[in-house]
Amino acid sequence: MRRRGLNRGFLLAGVLGLAAAAAAGGRIPVGSLVGSKNATLDGRAPLPHTTVLSGDRLRVGNGLAMVALDQGNRMLLESGTDASFSRETDGVTVSMTQGSLSFFHPEAGTGFRMKAGGVTVSPAQGERALGEIALVNGLLLVTAKDGTLQVEKDGATQSVSKGKTLTLATAAAQSPTPTPSANSHPEHLLNHKTLVDLGIAAAGGGTALATIALTRASKQVSPVTPAP
Repeated sequence: MRRRGLNRGFLLAGVLGLAAAAAAGGRIPVGSLVGSKNATLDGRAPLPHTTVLSGDRLRVGNGLAMVALDQGNRMLLESGTDASFSRETDGVTVSMTQGSLSFFHPEAGTGFRMKAGGVTVSPAQGERALGEIALVNGLLLVTAKDGTLQVEKDGATQSVSKGKTLTLATAAAQSPTPTPSANSHPEHLLNHKTLVDLGIAAAGGGTALATIALTRASKQVSPVTPAP
């Protein structure tokens, strides 16, 4: 009985500690950096499965980075991408200032959105979604590979259905580095060698496919404790 009481006491202390950290604006975990190449997390080269905290900033040079967020959300950041993560009351927000990324959102996942150039992109509630966003020469390209995406700008919301791309002008948007050519789409910037280096050769190439492979192959990552 005494041991059971102690266990309950430790559990309660942990819950209260997280609540206190949230109330004080503390650094709360949002997920895990599964793997990266030529990337920095808060200015330092990260190890695989490093815990990503609310407030962290992830910058990708000539490489890429894969992040597993809680609620089953996954994302892959490409070359020249600069993004930060924040835990809010209703979920995780990823704010991108430049570059391009792809993401996977499971049907049961909740509380996930991306912001770029004054635009907010989020999966439609209760739907599985696979998509890509990219800042290119002051424009934001939002592509729905699967499911439906909700795009909000200046109080107006538009839906982007599977197979469609929405292009929006953004005053705050910056060009990713390198900038894709006119006949290039961000999904083709990854090559097979890069995927092999990150252990997801089964994807066969392509950002969207790489994100799917990550979702199927990776272990569930705790939002609190880095995966072993």
